[in-house]
Amino acid sequence: MYRKNFIDTYLKNNFDFEEAKSEVDFALETLFNYTYKDFMLGKTLEEWQLSKLKKVFDERTKTHRPIQQIIGLSYFYGRKFFVNKYTLIPRPETELLVSKVLELVKNINSPKILDIGTGTGCIPLTLVLENNKIKADSVDISTEAIEIAKKNSLFHNIYNSVNFFKSNLFENVKDKYNLIVSNPPYIPIENKNNLQIEVKDFEPPCALFTTDKQGLEYYQKIIKNSQKYLLDNGFIAFEAGQNQHKYIVNILKEFNFNNIQIYKDYNSIERIITAQK
Repeated sequence: MYRKNFIDTYLKNNFDFEEAKSEVDFALETLFNYTYKDFMLGKTLEEWQLSKLKKVFDERTKTHRPIQQIIGLSYFYGRKFFVNKYTLIPRPETELLVSKVLELVKNINSPKILDIGTGTGCIPLTLVLENNKIKADSVDISTEAIEIAKKNSLFHNIYNSVNFFKSNLFENVKDKYNLIVSNPPYIPIENKNNLQIEVKDFEPPCALFTTDKQGLEYYQKIIKNSQKYLLDNGFIAFEAGQNQHKYIVNILKEFNFNNIQIYKDYNSIERIITAQK
């Protein structure tokens, strides 16, 4: 009954049914560890829980603020991560990036990785949680994002394995690495109005937008400077926007990267690009 009423709140505000169902279940599980099966077995909610959920769903449906921001939590690779307005909400496509990085370093003893534009810290923290031999440095231009990333490292009890610090790309980076990974901004600012309200109005612009018309600004900067921060035979791995892969490949070739690989995401979009020094 509760679940249906909450879904109806979404539907009355012109949300898609599947989205409504997914978000209601997300909130119930994240906030109170309730599942659909619990309700089928007759489990009920207390008044304070109902009040909390009503407040969450009212804000979500009236403002379009992402539910992950309202609750302050999201899932990535099956784990919880704190999020806020200063960080991108982790997405399934980025899980594919992590999987490919894990494959690239699986035969390296104690691999050292640099993550550029960390946001929540979900990429380096997941890499370490999946392979405890990995050590990572992780940078972001946003002080607030670094704070959330550190909070996530404490939550997952791996604060000694990832070193988070503020840096504009390589500005404060001193070491060399087996692999550099990044999910950089790749949306041209002129495309902002084509995005969902949830993205354009609520997620951090510095993590989304570029000043050039093709969205390649940060790929160019990272690739151009990466050679001196990579160890011999080191790798680079990116998440890319739709139809950007061929341009990124050209930049990689321009700076003498080889063994270039492209991987499609769950929607058959060329999303992940890896290459070797």
